[in-house]
Amino acid sequence: MLHLKITPQREALLKGFDNEFHALLQVNADEAMPPQGASNHLNLAIVIDCSGSMRGRPLDEAKKSAVMMVQAMNSTDRVAVVVYADRAHLIVPSTYCENKQHIISQITEISTSGMTALHAGWLMGAEEVAKYKTEKSLNRVLLLSDGNANVGLTSTEQIKQQCAQLADLDVTTSTYGLGHEFNEELMIEMANSGLGQGYYGETADDLSDPFKEEFELLLNTIATNLSLKAECPDFVELKLLNNFRLNGSEWSMPDIASGGEGWALFKLIINRNHISDVPLEVLRCVVSYKDKEANVRKTDPAKLILEPLSPNAFEAVVENEKVKTRISEMLVANYQQQAREAAQQGDWVRVDQVVAQAKEVAKDDAWMRQSLKMLEKYSRQRQREQFSKEALYSADKMNKRLVSDDESRVSYSMDIEAQKAAYLRRKTERGKRM
Repeated sequence: MLHLKITPQREALLKGFDNEFHALLQVNADEAMPPQGASNHLNLAIVIDCSGSMRGRPLDEAKKSAVMMVQAMNSTDRVAVVVYADRAHLIVPSTYCENKQHIISQITEISTSGMTALHAGWLMGAEEVAKYKTEKSLNRVLLLSDGNANVGLTSTEQIKQQCAQLADLDVTTSTYGLGHEFNEELMIEMANSGLGQGYYGETADDLSDPFKEEFELLLNTIATNLSLKAECPDFVELKLLNNFRLNGSEWSMPDIASGGEGWALFKLIINRNHISDVPLEVLRCVVSYKDKEANVRKTDPAKLILEPLSPNAFEAVVENEKVKTRISEMLVANYQQQAREAAQQGDWVRVDQVVAQAKEVAKDDAWMRQSLKMLEKYSRQRQREQFSKEALYSADKMNKRLVSDDESRVSYSMDIEAQKAAYLRRKTERGKRM
């Protein structure tokens, strides 16, 4: 079961003034790590770019990552393998992972040629997944590319719309970008619209990390199809700060995996005329989702009710540290987006100014400080492509990452992070191996 909790920035409203504050919705499961062998039934398509630019080490590492996933899958899991260059080719039609050696031999024989029919490759993989999806299967396309879609459909808007349509039918999409030449906006948009994950590796050596992260996430997912409904009185102005996909009047939240907390950060504005002397309900949230047994469930509603206080009493109410941290992450993510836009325009003076603002926000958080330090090196060297990708993927991760239980109790340490499940680690560089 999933449980909701809404934590405000301060546990009170300020009487006689307009109120502008944040509230954090936390989504937790009461299920422990699943026992060995009790993983989800996987229905995957691995879609690999084999265009000419992948020749050599990039394709070798991509094949190694694909083989690693096949070797780790159970005999009851399904996998298809698609390659694409000028056209898409289905080299392994969706099959149970019983004869792994045959699947692996087909992967090892992949060679490079031609251009990048990215959409055709993705679509062929999605069609294979859709054929064999069941109520209890986790259905995902894993798309790898090191370049730009330049054959067939290339419109980011049209491709992401198709990803969203298939995600609504329980066929989700995760993307893996490799190197410095791929279209990061397309890959991130496909993952976000497709309700999957977006990863990248700067070099071929970095590819194993995102594949491991994705595989551990798939194995340990305990709730999917999360849909968040937030209601508030007419006099409350409400804004969701996370970059979640909006479906009608509800937001699609990332899947919940064992040991991870999902979250959403809201900003609320309330006019002073609506604040009197009585406690006020200002926000109510409900999340519907699908559990591991494919049952559609709905959480009990979480309510935020705040008591109006005089200025003196209000000042004595301390800010919640966890909410402050999430606010800082959203601000840093926003600054990273701004810095990326400036870098793409070649305005490095603006980049340095925005990164300095982000560092000021992150000064009390060791993980964010270190992440920005890594990002700065690309700015100093005026490496536009590297800076753009690292800034975008870092901001995207901060918007929707699962939070581990110990983050508020333990100081940031690479050694501690390395002990966590890969999908809970706070990496300082998204494009590098940890």
